[in-house]
Amino acid sequence: MSRTTIDGSDVETQPVSTRSSEWRSIVEDHPAATVFHTPEWAAAVETAFGYEPRHRLLTDPDSGATRGMVPGFSVREGVGHSVVNPFCEYGFPLVEEAVSTTSVLSELDGDTRIVKDGGWSGVSGYNEAGYGGVPTGSSIRLSLDRPFETLWESTFEKDIRRCVRTARDHGVTVTEGTVAEFYPLYLETMRRLGSPQFPEEFFASLADGLGEAATVLLAERAGEPIAGVFLFEWGDTTMVWTPASKRAHWDHRPNHLLYVESIERACRAGRSVVDFGRSRRGSSVHGFKAQFGGFEYPLVSFVSPPERAGRASLDGYGRLATITPRLAPLITHPTLGPKLKGFIHE
Repeated sequence: MSRTTIDGSDVETQPVSTRSSEWRSIVEDHPAATVFHTPEWAAAVETAFGYEPRHRLLTDPDSGATRGMVPGFSVREGVGHSVVNPFCEYGFPLVEEAVSTTSVLSELDGDTRIVKDGGWSGVSGYNEAGYGGVPTGSSIRLSLDRPFETLWESTFEKDIRRCVRTARDHGVTVTEGTVAEFYPLYLETMRRLGSPQFPEEFFASLADGLGEAATVLLAERAGEPIAGVFLFEWGDTTMVWTPASKRAHWDHRPNHLLYVESIERACRAGRSVVDFGRSRRGSSVHGFKAQFGGFEYPLVSFVSPPERAGRASLDGYGRLATITPRLAPLITHPTLGPKLKGFIHE
């Protein structure tokens, strides 16, 4: 199947394996690529949840040169299937400038295609390609265009500095940890929220596959892990992806310290951006992240055909938030929880 590009040439789309060197090449070279476009992310999702891969590679039919890629898995819905990059903020196409994104989007296969985009990606053409957009929250991204000391004094809100001093006064320290140390904190957090959990093997697969690009930071007090965060340190971006904590220790402000340490770590590594991940405007989580500064970008899932846009909506989860904590023992059961997670694919 071919796609017409802006420069008048054609591009073919074909299935691609996570082991493909062409996939790795386009991800490593594309300036907008995220950790969620990597073969390692896709391999971890496939291993843990068994979704059918529907990733597509775009190539020049004459030269065979790689022109782009689109990640995606076929996931089961209440009725039918959708093709989506699950569990993440970003799943937009990576294409060369000369390639018409609209043409590519128009011809992607699948009963329903859900493409996750952020306002910073530079991808356009969804409306022209007949997609309907569903807002799913926002992502606050902090530019590291100044030294950490300047961020600390001039960008972070005053309350951040106060809470970090409180954490240190209470003997909280931050150290690198393992998935095995992080997972009990994560599971306790999911039980508190009444939200189905990833299986531990998913985090382990990400850590093994990404190597130094996946890091666990732990906040400890008197030798006890009281909070943690799973970081993606990939390319020029640090993503604070999965924070977790023990509620009994919130007064010690471990989360504030973990975020500040993550930002300082990114500055030392010479990265350009810290992405705090998805949150809903008006929520306490969004308010917490906003204290560190940064620019807020809308997150939108674009759906084709547009009449199925409701499949990408997260509103239903918000309406259940007051009920699910009471069902936490069932929702986070070691067997049922990961299955529910796989079904809702968010």
